Amino acid sequence: MEQSATEPVESSAAVPRKRRGALMVYEKMREDIQWMRLAPSSALDEVALAQTYEVSRTPIREALLLLANEGFVQFLQNRTSIVAPLSLHNHAAFLDTFILLSRGLARAAASCGTITPAMLDPFLRRFATAITAGAFEEAFRAQLNLHRCIAGNAQNRFLAKYFLEAQDASVRIKLLYYFPHVTGADREEAIRSLSAVVDAMVAGDPEKADTAVRDAILFEARVIQAGLHPRYGHQMNLGTGAAL
Repeated sequence: MEQSATEPVESSAAVPRKRRGALMVYEKMREDIQWMRLAPSSALDEVALAQTYEVSRTPIREALLLLANEGFVQFLQNRTSIVAPLSLHNHAAFLDTFILLSRGLARAAASCGTITPAMLDPFLRRFATAITAGAFEEAFRAQLNLHRCIAGNAQNRFLAKYFLEAQDASVRIKLLYYFPHVTGADREEAIRSLSAVVDAMVAGDPEKADTAVRDAILFEARVIQAGLHPRYGHQMNLGTGAAL
């Protein structure tokens, strides 16, 4: 029997469309997970996600597989999926890796001598203005884009690739444990440390770039550590002298 003109025809373009749909969902979900619009450990309902992203469930499943491969989504034994929990149990190992990648990238980019003030100064100005005003997401995005610009000028695609992956992995950690604990003095130090990175890059000085990037990351680590310190419990007098 001939197929009527009104019946859908499966064309060769159907597969690319499906892939584009899955990639679109993947990119949007990745962004939502990174920027905490989907909270760690929250359940991922395929029907609700399909409604949210205005697609069928097939692209949702494909996107979840891609996100699970990157560690952003976790599949449970009961066939449900959740946003991957965020834990600090391996944060020291992550920081070692991130610092090594960052220092290598800084040296590579500074050695190239191709970075100019016009490349980095707009990001630095946006960062300084935003963090001073307490607009932390805007400040963070400017900082991330500044480092992406450095990575793009390092002329080492391997360092750039793994650095950017590590930087993406740090986004949720910094949103939860760094920016909420930044004090007024910390904001000034954050601007100063990022300015030192920019100055070293523009000067084409690998040694100064190495030191500046290392110091900037260690400063952020100290803020995170301070944010995890007890606030009042260790100072309370819990003696038994008070009458009940």
